[in-house]
Amino acid sequence: MDENMSLFQRLKDYCASDTAPLHMPGHKRNVQGLEFLGRLGGDLDISEVEGFDDLHRPEGILKDSMEKTAQLWGSDKSFFLVNGSSCGLLAAVRSASESGGKLIMARNCHKSVYNAAELCRLEPIYLEPARVEDFSFCGSISPHSVELAVRDNPGTPVILTSPSYEGVISNVAEIAIICHMYGSALIVDEAHGAHLDLSSHFTGGAVRGGADIVIQSLHKTMTGLSQTGLLHLCGPLISEERLQNELSIFQTSSPSYLLMSSIDETRELVLRRGGELFRRWKGALDHFDESVGILQNLKIPGHSVKFQCQPEDKKAGKEGYKAKKLSCPSVFGYDRSKIIISCEGTDTTGIELMNSLRQRFSIECEMASCGYVLAMTGLLERQDSLERLSAALIELDGELRKTAPRLPFSLPKTPPRRMSAFEASLAEQKSVYLKDGAGRISAEYIWAYPPGIPMAVPGEELTAELLKSFIIQREAGVSLRSSSGGMPKMLRVVD
Repeated sequence: MDENMSLFQRLKDYCASDTAPLHMPGHKRNVQGLEFLGRLGGDLDISEVEGFDDLHRPEGILKDSMEKTAQLWGSDKSFFLVNGSSCGLLAAVRSASESGGKLIMARNCHKSVYNAAELCRLEPIYLEPARVEDFSFCGSISPHSVELAVRDNPGTPVILTSPSYEGVISNVAEIAIICHMYGSALIVDEAHGAHLDLSSHFTGGAVRGGADIVIQSLHKTMTGLSQTGLLHLCGPLISEERLQNELSIFQTSSPSYLLMSSIDETRELVLRRGGELFRRWKGALDHFDESVGILQNLKIPGHSVKFQCQPEDKKAGKEGYKAKKLSCPSVFGYDRSKIIISCEGTDTTGIELMNSLRQRFSIECEMASCGYVLAMTGLLERQDSLERLSAALIELDGELRKTAPRLPFSLPKTPPRRMSAFEASLAEQKSVYLKDGAGRISAEYIWAYPPGIPMAVPGEELTAELLKSFIIQREAGVSLRSSSGGMPKMLRVVD
């Protein structure tokens, strides 16, 4: 086989050969007459046969591809993820911590980080993100809060999310310096930021910022198939051997070559056409920003109004229109690939706005909360899609009127921890109605999905403020989930 051949091309050539597949998978690539198998790529679906390497012990084509991936993103080592970013986060936390120790973690981390803390029996030390003024989502994690935490707990690993689900970027470069001063490894969940620093148009990435482990999804903003991601290892603080071992625990032992091929082809696409595609993406967003600058009731932070949070934002407004400025010290940086459509202060909710976009304009957005809708863009974004969105928003904006928020909502404070999550999982439990949960200890995780960030954690007290926020979100139509499946009506509590 040609050593320079891509994984995708090698798959095509091998599967077109007359080799008899007396191995898994059971469909034997026999897709004739079976539309679902053909459309889903069953004709290229193989297991670890000769010449295709082993993800858990890469020595050939996968090793070569991962080395090229590390070169593109600028890391020391890159690993393919086929179980989503979640498996990378689980492996990262386990490789950086010791069972029974501590973990300094942003409160707005994904639930997989909480799962990792529980599995490793780690005591969480929370970093509280500031609330973005006038909007109901979290701001950046401040370097000062990180310094206070690592100063009191030197050597304890730190994990945060940047960019957040809403696109808020933290000052990873300064945070990394602080962590390393105290001997702490920095892990960054960059699931929504795989595109950062691959061009000058989208910056603020964590690999270049100096983080020790960076976990990315390739299907959120890039062109990987769903469930694909990357884990980047940078620097000597975390053992590569241990990290590889942890990945072998949390990744499937039968990784899909269709998924891995999409990772490899995404890298190739960026190398061959990245400049063109990133310019086109930026151009579509620039055009969108100009279009929505006339909105009177809806606000789109970072777009119809510009975050004034970084030095380069001083240039905002010189790109063909006069952008309104939004002074926001709680936001260090913002990834403009995200579009947050805020309806705070109007007579509608985020859920109603998302339903209007879906039902009246056939536009499906990523998620909705009480006060905003989130639309996501990606590397292959089409300008006409954003033109449809801007036209729909302008029409809807004219139908809204300003008012006090129908359901005033603010992020609840982190409730007191009464026992560890692990202890709560083993305790006697019972189910109660939401209205009867005040003062009890949660026996389960409770989150809105998307984005999958826990608002209640096993072992924490269910405060009146927290329960009120659940009721407000439930009445607004937010999808609330819980480990037991009882939400939005029932809660599982320690008996």
